[in-house]
Amino acid sequence: MSIGKLESFLEKHIEGFFNKKFSSSLELSEVIKQLEREVMYKRKRNHRDATVPNAYFVDMNPEDYQRMCVRRFLDELYTSVEKAVIRLECFMDGQLKITINSNDNLKEGVCAVYSQYEEPEVAAYVENNSNTIVLNKDDYNPPINLPTEYKTASLLAVDGPDIDSYLEFGERQIYIGRRVKNDFILTDTNASRVHAYIAYERHRHVLYDAESLNGTFVNGYQVSQPQLLHAGDEIRIGSSVLLYEVI
Repeated sequence: MSIGKLESFLEKHIEGFFNKKFSSSLELSEVIKQLEREVMYKRKRNHRDATVPNAYFVDMNPEDYQRMCVRRFLDELYTSVEKAVIRLECFMDGQLKITINSNDNLKEGVCAVYSQYEEPEVAAYVENNSNTIVLNKDDYNPPINLPTEYKTASLLAVDGPDIDSYLEFGERQIYIGRRVKNDFILTDTNASRVHAYIAYERHRHVLYDAESLNGTFVNGYQVSQPQLLHAGDEIRIGSSVLLYEVI
Protein backbone atom coordinates (compact mmCIF):
# COMPACT_ATOMS: atom_id res chain seq x y z
CA MET A 1 0.00 0.00 0.00
CA SER A 2 1.42 3.40 -0.97
CA ILE A 3 2.04 6.12 1.59
CA GLY A 4 -0.81 8.20 0.17
CA LYS A 5 -3.29 5.33 0.33
CA LEU A 6 -2.14 4.42 3.85
CA GLU A 7 -2.67 7.99 5.05
CA SER A 8 -6.12 8.03 3.45
CA PHE A 9 -7.00 4.67 5.04
CA LEU A 10 -5.84 5.76 8.50
CA GLU A 11 -7.56 9.13 8.25
CA LYS A 12 -10.86 7.53 7.26
CA HIS A 13 -10.89 4.72 9.82
CA ILE A 14 -9.33 6.52 12.76
CA GLU A 15 -11.65 9.49 12.33
CA GLY A 16 -14.61 7.13 12.13
CA PHE A 17 -13.44 5.30 15.25
CA PHE A 18 -13.15 8.48 17.32
CA ASN A 19 -16.47 9.87 16.07
CA LYS A 20 -18.20 6.64 17.04
CA LYS A 21 -16.33 6.44 20.35
CA PHE A 22 -16.92 9.95 21.59
CA SER A 23 -20.20 11.13 19.99
CA SER A 24 -22.54 9.04 22.15
CA SER A 25 -26.24 9.73 22.61
CA LEU A 26 -27.59 11.46 25.69
CA GLU A 27 -28.28 9.10 28.60
CA LEU A 28 -31.13 9.39 31.09
CA SER A 29 -28.68 9.13 34.00
CA GLU A 30 -26.80 12.22 32.79
CA VAL A 31 -29.99 14.31 32.56
CA ILE A 32 -31.03 13.20 36.05
CA LYS A 33 -27.56 14.05 37.41
CA GLN A 34 -27.74 17.57 35.95
CA LEU A 35 -31.29 18.07 37.26
CA GLU A 36 -30.27 17.03 40.78
CA ARG A 37 -27.27 19.34 40.56
CA GLU A 38 -29.54 22.21 39.51
CA VAL A 39 -31.83 21.59 42.49
CA MET A 40 -28.82 21.67 44.83
CA TYR A 41 -27.22 24.79 43.32
CA LYS A 42 -30.48 26.77 43.23
CA ARG A 43 -31.39 26.00 46.82
CA LYS A 44 -32.17 29.30 48.52
CA ARG A 45 -32.30 29.67 52.30
CA ASN A 46 -34.44 32.24 54.10
CA HIS A 47 -35.20 32.82 57.78
CA ARG A 48 -37.64 29.87 57.92
CA ASP A 49 -36.37 27.16 55.58
CA ALA A 50 -34.67 26.41 52.26
CA THR A 51 -36.61 26.43 48.98
CA VAL A 52 -35.86 25.40 45.41
CA PRO A 53 -37.40 26.42 42.05
CA ASN A 54 -40.51 24.64 40.81
CA ALA A 55 -39.90 25.06 37.03
CA TYR A 56 -37.07 23.16 35.31
CA PHE A 57 -36.00 23.28 31.67
CA VAL A 58 -33.94 20.70 29.80
CA ASP A 59 -32.54 21.60 26.36
CA MET A 60 -31.16 18.84 24.15
CA ASN A 61 -30.17 18.06 20.58
CA PRO A 62 -33.11 17.24 18.22
CA GLU A 63 -31.87 13.63 17.85
CA ASP A 64 -31.83 13.11 21.61
CA TYR A 65 -35.14 14.94 21.91
CA GLN A 66 -36.90 12.60 19.48
CA ARG A 67 -35.46 9.53 21.18
CA MET A 68 -35.97 10.48 24.82
CA CYS A 69 -39.21 12.46 24.98
CA VAL A 70 -41.47 9.60 26.03
CA ARG A 71 -43.65 9.26 29.10
CA ARG A 72 -41.23 6.96 30.95
CA PHE A 73 -38.38 9.44 30.51
CA LEU A 74 -40.47 12.36 31.77
CA ASP A 75 -41.67 10.33 34.76
CA GLU A 76 -38.07 9.56 35.73
CA LEU A 77 -37.13 13.25 35.58
CA TYR A 78 -40.13 14.29 37.65
CA THR A 79 -39.43 11.67 40.31
CA SER A 80 -35.72 12.52 40.48
CA VAL A 81 -36.49 16.16 41.31
CA GLU A 82 -39.07 15.19 43.95
CA LYS A 83 -36.56 12.86 45.63
CA ALA A 84 -33.84 15.53 45.51
CA VAL A 85 -36.12 17.95 47.39
CA ILE A 86 -36.51 15.42 50.22
CA ARG A 87 -32.84 14.40 50.35
CA LEU A 88 -31.65 18.03 50.41
CA GLU A 89 -34.04 18.87 53.26
CA CYS A 90 -35.70 21.73 51.38
CA PHE A 91 -39.15 22.70 50.12
CA MET A 92 -40.76 23.59 46.81
CA ASP A 93 -43.73 25.93 46.47
CA GLY A 94 -46.17 25.48 43.60
CA GLN A 95 -46.57 22.60 41.19
CA LEU A 96 -43.41 21.05 39.81
CA LYS A 97 -43.05 21.58 36.05
CA ILE A 98 -40.40 20.14 33.74
CA THR A 99 -40.08 21.43 30.19
CA ILE A 100 -38.10 19.59 27.50
CA ASN A 101 -36.86 21.69 24.56
CA SER A 102 -35.25 20.73 21.26
CA ASN A 103 -32.18 22.89 20.68
CA ASP A 104 -30.24 22.77 17.39
CA ASN A 105 -27.26 24.49 19.01
CA LEU A 106 -26.48 21.53 21.28
CA LYS A 107 -24.47 18.53 20.17
CA GLU A 108 -25.90 15.04 20.45
CA GLY A 109 -25.18 13.61 23.89
CA VAL A 110 -25.22 17.04 25.58
CA CYS A 111 -28.01 18.77 27.51
CA ALA A 112 -28.43 22.09 29.28
CA VAL A 113 -30.51 22.36 32.46
CA TYR A 114 -31.77 25.56 34.08
CA SER A 115 -34.60 26.53 36.42
CA GLN A 116 -36.70 29.36 37.79
CA TYR A 117 -39.43 30.10 40.30
CA GLU A 118 -42.82 30.47 38.65
CA GLU A 119 -46.50 29.76 39.00
CA PRO A 120 -47.49 26.48 37.32
CA GLU A 121 -49.68 26.31 34.25
CA VAL A 122 -52.87 24.29 34.27
CA ALA A 123 -51.82 22.15 31.32
CA ALA A 124 -50.77 18.51 31.50
CA TYR A 125 -48.59 17.38 28.64
CA VAL A 126 -48.32 20.11 26.01
CA GLU A 127 -46.68 19.41 22.67
CA ASN A 128 -46.54 22.17 20.09
CA ASN A 129 -44.74 23.24 16.94
CA SER A 130 -41.78 24.61 18.87
CA ASN A 131 -40.60 21.10 19.74
CA THR A 132 -41.33 21.54 23.41
CA ILE A 133 -42.91 19.07 25.83
CA VAL A 134 -44.09 20.27 29.23
CA LEU A 135 -44.77 17.95 32.14
CA ASN A 136 -47.27 19.37 34.61
CA LYS A 137 -49.50 17.12 36.71
CA ASP A 138 -52.38 19.56 37.33
CA ASP A 139 -55.76 18.04 36.35
CA TYR A 140 -54.07 15.25 34.42
CA ASN A 141 -55.79 11.88 34.02
CA PRO A 142 -53.34 9.49 32.37
CA PRO A 143 -54.44 6.47 30.32
CA ILE A 144 -55.17 3.35 32.34
CA ASN A 145 -51.93 1.63 31.27
CA LEU A 146 -49.70 4.45 32.59
CA PRO A 147 -48.59 5.05 36.19
CA THR A 148 -50.84 7.40 38.12
CA GLU A 149 -48.45 8.37 40.90
CA TYR A 150 -44.82 9.36 41.26
CA LYS A 151 -43.55 7.22 44.14
CA THR A 152 -40.66 8.81 45.99
CA ALA A 153 -40.70 7.33 49.51
CA SER A 154 -41.49 4.14 51.41
CA LEU A 155 -42.58 2.80 54.78
CA LEU A 156 -41.14 -0.50 56.04
CA ALA A 157 -42.28 -2.18 59.26
CA VAL A 158 -39.02 -3.02 61.05
CA ASP A 159 -40.61 -4.08 64.35
CA GLY A 160 -44.00 -5.27 65.56
CA PRO A 161 -46.64 -7.79 64.46
CA ASP A 162 -46.50 -6.66 60.81
CA ILE A 163 -42.73 -6.74 60.36
CA ASP A 164 -41.57 -6.52 56.73
CA SER A 165 -44.85 -4.92 55.58
CA TYR A 166 -43.92 -2.37 52.94
CA LEU A 167 -45.54 0.53 51.10
CA GLU A 168 -44.23 2.91 48.42
CA PHE A 169 -46.00 6.25 48.02
CA GLY A 170 -45.62 9.74 46.66
CA GLU A 171 -47.95 12.73 46.47
CA ARG A 172 -51.15 11.05 47.63
CA GLN A 173 -52.15 11.30 51.29
CA ILE A 174 -51.87 7.90 52.98
CA TYR A 175 -53.55 6.55 56.14
CA ILE A 176 -52.05 4.16 58.69
CA GLY A 177 -53.90 1.96 61.19
CA ARG A 178 -56.01 -1.17 61.74
CA ARG A 179 -58.86 -0.17 59.41
CA VAL A 180 -58.96 -2.35 56.28
CA LYS A 181 -59.33 0.69 54.01
CA ASN A 182 -56.06 2.23 55.21
CA ASP A 183 -53.11 2.42 52.85
CA PHE A 184 -50.74 0.87 55.42
CA ILE A 185 -52.76 -1.70 57.36
CA LEU A 186 -51.57 -2.75 60.82
CA THR A 187 -52.79 -5.79 62.79
CA ASP A 188 -51.18 -4.31 65.91
CA THR A 189 -53.88 -4.25 68.62
CA ASN A 190 -52.20 -1.19 70.17
CA ALA A 191 -52.84 0.83 67.02
CA SER A 192 -56.05 2.78 66.44
CA ARG A 193 -58.30 2.09 63.46
CA VAL A 194 -57.04 5.29 61.83
CA HIS A 195 -53.94 6.01 63.86
CA ALA A 196 -51.97 8.49 61.72
CA TYR A 197 -51.69 9.83 58.21
CA ILE A 198 -48.97 11.27 55.98
CA ALA A 199 -49.77 14.32 53.85
CA TYR A 200 -47.77 15.86 50.99
CA GLU A 201 -47.05 19.55 51.60
CA ARG A 202 -44.62 21.76 49.66
CA HIS A 203 -43.23 18.57 48.09
CA ARG A 204 -42.38 17.01 51.48
CA HIS A 205 -44.05 14.30 53.55
CA VAL A 206 -45.61 15.43 56.82
CA LEU A 207 -46.86 13.04 59.51
CA TYR A 208 -50.03 13.75 61.51
CA ASP A 209 -51.39 11.86 64.49
CA ALA A 210 -55.10 11.16 63.88
CA GLU A 211 -56.07 11.66 67.54
CA SER A 212 -55.00 8.10 68.27
CA LEU A 213 -55.46 6.51 71.68
CA ASN A 214 -51.80 5.66 72.31
CA GLY A 215 -50.14 8.44 70.34
CA THR A 216 -47.67 8.53 67.46
CA PHE A 217 -43.90 8.87 67.97
CA VAL A 218 -41.01 9.82 65.66
CA ASN A 219 -37.51 8.86 66.81
CA GLY A 220 -38.80 8.50 70.37
CA TYR A 221 -40.64 11.84 70.55
CA GLN A 222 -44.43 12.06 70.59
CA VAL A 223 -46.05 13.84 67.67
CA SER A 224 -48.19 16.68 69.02
CA GLN A 225 -48.20 18.76 65.84
CA PRO A 226 -47.43 18.16 62.13
CA GLN A 227 -44.07 16.38 61.93
CA LEU A 228 -41.88 16.84 58.85
CA LEU A 229 -40.35 13.49 57.88
CA HIS A 230 -36.68 12.96 57.04
CA ALA A 231 -35.03 9.94 55.45
CA GLY A 232 -34.28 7.37 58.14
CA ASP A 233 -36.99 8.52 60.59
CA GLU A 234 -38.58 5.77 62.70
CA ILE A 235 -42.32 6.11 63.32
CA ARG A 236 -43.68 4.17 66.29
CA ILE A 237 -47.38 3.33 66.27
CA GLY A 238 -48.44 1.06 69.13
CA SER A 239 -45.93 -1.82 69.15
CA SER A 240 -44.97 -1.23 65.51
CA VAL A 241 -42.00 0.72 64.16
CA LEU A 242 -42.13 1.99 60.57
CA LEU A 243 -38.99 3.20 58.79
CA TYR A 244 -39.40 6.14 56.39
CA GLU A 245 -36.96 6.20 53.48
CA VAL A 246 -36.49 7.87 50.07
CA ILE A 247 -36.55 5.14 47.42
